Amino acid sequence: MRDGVPAPVAAGVREDTAAEPVRVTIPPRYCPLPGAAHPDADRLNACAAAWIQGHGLCRNGAQRVRMAGNDCGGFYGRIMPAAPAGRLQLAVDWCVLMFAFDDLHCDEGPASLRAEDFTGFATRLLRVLEAPGTVRGGPADPFLAAADDLAARCRAAGTPVQVRRMVDGHRAWFLGVLWEFGCRLRDRTPSLDDYAHLRQHTAAGTATMSWTEIIDGTEIPGAVMDSPAVRALNELAFTTAAFDDDLFSYGKERWLAARSPYPSRCRLNLVDILAAEHGLGLEAALVAAVDLCDRLTLRFIQLRDRVLPTACAPLRLHLDHLSHLIRGNIEWGLRAGRYTNPDGRHPGAVTTTGSFTRTAPRADAPPPLPSIAWWWDRF
Repeated sequence: MRDGVPAPVAAGVREDTAAEPVRVTIPPRYCPLPGAAHPDADRLNACAAAWIQGHGLCRNGAQRVRMAGNDCGGFYGRIMPAAPAGRLQLAVDWCVLMFAFDDLHCDEGPASLRAEDFTGFATRLLRVLEAPGTVRGGPADPFLAAADDLAARCRAAGTPVQVRRMVDGHRAWFLGVLWEFGCRLRDRTPSLDDYAHLRQHTAAGTATMSWTEIIDGTEIPGAVMDSPAVRALNELAFTTAAFDDDLFSYGKERWLAARSPYPSRCRLNLVDILAAEHGLGLEAALVAAVDLCDRLTLRFIQLRDRVLPTACAPLRLHLDHLSHLIRGNIEWGLRAGRYTNPDGRHPGAVTTTGSFTRTAPRADAPPPLPSIAWWWDRF
């Protein structure tokens, strides 16, 4: 046991052919950042389940199991462990709804190849977020009704600037998902350099963190939020968390791919992309992926510590949330049923083991990826 997470024996992936589980062992991850959990996470989950089921979604079967396994209260509760539960509920409800959206419309099964269906639905969803009450999905489409409720609550709780940032975050997310559709339709694995700068968007980084300002009741001045150093810190945190997602979701993706009737050569996971681009075996690719995450984490800490002494109070809160995101996302992902029960019908099908280390990576220079090298600029 190391820092509360079982320590692995060796990196790699093992598939037990008898019971068909997938077991993934991730090398120790450098992450000295703080970890904490919200005391009301279970109640937040229960309220979110009642809310989304009240809109006619995730009521039965595998969808209900998957919704519960997402543990959105645990996810956001690790980002904002001291937030008032009443305000945090808004973000947890959003998280439940957007995981359902991701599973149904973005990256699983036949839907992962129907870009036209995604485009039509995403544009309507975006308009609901921009202007609640302007799009009607009808009784056959309760998803938009739930999104409309979220958008109205967002406007009641947030400032116009915060609302705009929330909407812009979703626009960036949907653009990233369309890029993923293009990769799948071409049946081609993207380059590591392209993936490195787009992964923050395909993982909904800005959309996810846009709710924290609303929950805090603070507004970061535009000149501060848009400054190069803060932009770099946001991108570093979003990308690090997204790359970590690739590590703890790898077993789920492997399990689903082995059972998919739609075989594809397109891989949208950091481990597979590193393996393809550098000719690595799976164990070496896992080690390389963790090394990249470690280097991003170290750079985030270095830059954050330079910005903090002169940061205004809202920015200090924001940087605290980003720090908790990086650590909390790993702790959540290693336990979430979303990754251990890939389709809601096979509990325990995937086991992912990870650990933490406080030993910093030796490399302090930017990785050879032009699209993200500017994070190492002298701001």
